[in-house]
Amino acid sequence: MVDIGEAGASGLSILVVESDPAARTVLLDHLQRHGFRIVESEHGGPAIRTAVIEPFDYMLADLDWIGVSDGAALARWARTNRPETRIVLSSTTLSHWFPSDSAMAGLPILKKPFDLKDLERVLAPVAVTAIPGA
Repeated sequence: MVDIGEAGASGLSILVVESDPAARTVLLDHLQRHGFRIVESEHGGPAIRTAVIEPFDYMLADLDWIGVSDGAALARWARTNRPETRIVLSSTTLSHWFPSDSAMAGLPILKKPFDLKDLERVLAPVAVTAIPGA
């Protein structure tokens, strides 16, 4: 198991997609301290364009956007086009429901605001566990 709390993420790459600048800054600072190589995006459209060019070990994506390039669309794209990417979602509502046969089933979702220790707990086992349907 990768322990990002003590051993660090050893240069693993993560695409952080968060529309709130303050929340994004906190996430970026925390992940950088743990050794992640980070690429950030405010919305899904630029994130998809980035992910087309460069694969990532992880994607942390906010679900609570409006429009075609929302977090769910980004995660569905990644599950189809970058199945090796480990996806972690976040949401303020947790009202999202994904049918068991959808590409979104089984993805971890953190309720915002979340404690950074919760993020660490979700990222660590994701590093060594295959995501269902991937």
